[in-house]
Amino acid sequence: MLTFIIAFVVAAAAAYFSYNAGNGEHWGYAILAFLAGMLAVLVPINLYIRKKMNAVFNGIQNELMEAQNRLRVKANAMVNKGFTGSKAMAQLEAEQAEAYRHAMIPLDGIRKFQLWNPLAQKQADMLKGQLLYQLKDYDAARPVLERVMVLDPMILCMKMVLQWKKDPEDLAAIEKLFKKHISRFKYERGTIVYALYSWILVKQNKLTEAVTLLDEAKSKTDDPVISQNWEHLANKRLTRFSNAGLGEQWYALGLEQPAPVRMTQQDRFGGRPRGGFRR
Repeated sequence: MLTFIIAFVVAAAAAYFSYNAGNGEHWGYAILAFLAGMLAVLVPINLYIRKKMNAVFNGIQNELMEAQNRLRVKANAMVNKGFTGSKAMAQLEAEQAEAYRHAMIPLDGIRKFQLWNPLAQKQADMLKGQLLYQLKDYDAARPVLERVMVLDPMILCMKMVLQWKKDPEDLAAIEKLFKKHISRFKYERGTIVYALYSWILVKQNKLTEAVTLLDEAKSKTDDPVISQNWEHLANKRLTRFSNAGLGEQWYALGLEQPAPVRMTQQDRFGGRPRGGFRR
């Protein structure tokens, strides 16, 4: 906002002097001077602010990657030594949580860019909300993600999960979120959203609605997990309904845990938060 105000003042001054220099006879030059004045301010300031913001976000992403690589090495060492019990996993999860919370600290500094870039805080909230969600700090994640634009299917899924956790019986609110945003995510991008919504419907014993939803999803996603789940529900094989085939993307939502296989424990700390910062 402040960038635009400064640019407008400079552009208006350039247009005024250009108009007066031509004794009011060259409106065209005045308009060109106005546009040139706007660009002369907007372009360098926006580039400078973007560079500063990217430095913050890239620093956070690098810190997260380093922490995850460190945890992956440690997890591999534990697996090789046979330390795969709950105590070992709890230690790794505690270290991961500490890394996430430390990585979020620089995000507080993004607020100072808000006057220059109105979207600065929303971009910071997108990353912060995902990290809080991964930490299972749902009460803290909820107000942050509510301010975030739904530009990624995982953001939509997180919002739907938080709504379901808040009030499992309020399926109307979840349906509203789903219908409002699902059209943005075509083909495979919509798979995780359909999978989540069908899972919620099954959990709430809305099996007819789940079958109808998956029937729609089959033609829109062409995903084998969606097709198999539709077949299982349509044939009353409720116990075989599963989104495990979606892998890490599904487990990142924190609704279910992967099977306790050694390699699953090893890989658990090798990924990164989904739906990362968009520039």
